[in-house]
Amino acid sequence: MPGSFNRQYQDRLFKAIFGREEHKDWLLSLYNALNGSSYTDPSAIEINTIEGIIYVTMKNDISFLIDSQLNLYEQQSSYNPNMPLRGLMYFAELYQKHLTELPLETVLHLQEEISVGVCADR
Repeated sequence: MPGSFNRQYQDRLFKAIFGREEHKDWLLSLYNALNGSSYTDPSAIEINTIEGIIYVTMKNDISFLIDSQLNLYEQQSSYNPNMPLRGLMYFAELYQKHLTELPLETVLHLQEEISVGVCADR
């Protein structure tokens, strides 16, 4: 990729704004804007961000569950070609955590569809 990037720059502002329990209404507004949906109840969001899964010192990702859908939003300040792999690792850990919190009977009869979408603006 042409150009130079400052790999030391990472912005935690995204997580500070949208990743806090007291700002669920802002996260819901962001979700609705990105997905063309019209949810109105911020309590429908369960923030479940996993700390330390991607092995970086600063965190700029938000993970949450709404309407049985796992979502991962991450702010990127520079081009990162391994984002699909990082997303897959994160979703696998998140899904495993979600399954362990369900009753065993539910997991045995679970027939959920898993889809992973990566949106990148370069």
